[in-house]
Amino acid sequence: MFDPRAKRFLPAFAFTLLLASANLTSPASWAGNAAVQEDPALIKTQETVQDSGDIAIRKDGKLVRQVDAAAEQLAQSQALDHFDLARFYLSQFDFKMSELELEAAIMYMPLMKAAHRDYCVVSLMRGHPMRALAELMMVIGMGEPIPLTDGEKVELKARGAKLHYRKALEYGKKDKWDNAIAELKWALDFTPTNAAIKRSLAFALASKGEFDLAEDTYKDSLAADPDDPYAHADFAYLLSDKGEPNQAFSQLAQAVKLAPQAAALHVDLAWMAETKGDFKLASDELQKAIKLSPTHAGLWAHLGRVDERKGDVDGAIAAYNRALNVDPGQFEAKRRLEVIKAEEAKTKSAAPDAGESQGGKAENEQGAEKVKSGTLPPGVKVSVKPGKKTL
Repeated sequence: MFDPRAKRFLPAFAFTLLLASANLTSPASWAGNAAVQEDPALIKTQETVQDSGDIAIRKDGKLVRQVDAAAEQLAQSQALDHFDLARFYLSQFDFKMSELELEAAIMYMPLMKAAHRDYCVVSLMRGHPMRALAELMMVIGMGEPIPLTDGEKVELKARGAKLHYRKALEYGKKDKWDNAIAELKWALDFTPTNAAIKRSLAFALASKGEFDLAEDTYKDSLAADPDDPYAHADFAYLLSDKGEPNQAFSQLAQAVKLAPQAAALHVDLAWMAETKGDFKLASDELQKAIKLSPTHAGLWAHLGRVDERKGDVDGAIAAYNRALNVDPGQFEAKRRLEVIKAEEAKTKSAAPDAGESQGGKAENEQGAEKVKSGTLPPGVKVSVKPGKKTL
């Protein structure tokens, strides 16, 4: 069966002849007529999505379609944007994305013959001969396009957002942030209110170093979905990198509140509390993370380091031992336990006189004071900032 948008049928035996007469099989006809852009970001000229608005009025007893001129002009502009992007993908031999963009161009401008022509070629490349035949009929005037229904438009926009988002992920993994940003903007072109895509766009902008624009985008994402814990968490790291620790801490605390079962968020909050010198909170958050992921030896070792900084040596020893119970090869826990035991043995083996005892006491008090003030005991490392998240 042919595509329902073609109102007439074309005899199958004429298909090859018509392809040749329409010059649709030559690569130059679909990849070389226009200048090829090197980046999707150069193609995008408008980000607002709005369908053509039609008004029907009754005249002489009949319903007559009136077109909103401004809406029609906007729809034509949108159609041309998507058509140009389709040509870019076509030049890259990305037929799947080209097909999507041609469908979008036709959605906004059903009578756009150039889009139907290229869609015919892409359909052949994608192995859809019936679709190609239907598009060819519309190119040569033997069929008329039927506009998409509202349901079909919704489906197309959802599919478009998903495909562009996946392309952005591919670019993000390669640290090609310009391309990732362009793809995310196109994803938003299909679904402009999608908070998750806005969050990813903010992350990509921050990764590129455009912090002010990223901050505005995070705020836009949170306005659309204030209960997204990962938007709060990502925003917290942006604020931290900008040198705004108090605002960053507030955002991360909100993220933990929204997703208390996410162990990673507790670890992030523990790290941020530790950098502020709040070792008690850092220890509490790590213990919450450990309850959610008790077999993670690194978390136990991290807790041991924080407890040492807090001055709780017994707690640190217990945490290091638990780390080794989970993973006997946990290097940090093993090393710190050896250091602590060596220091204890050295203290016990010493036999100072009264004066020395007094001096040792003063020295120990000074050492304790250093721990309380946040100065690290010998050999204890500051916890490393958790790894950077991805799109």
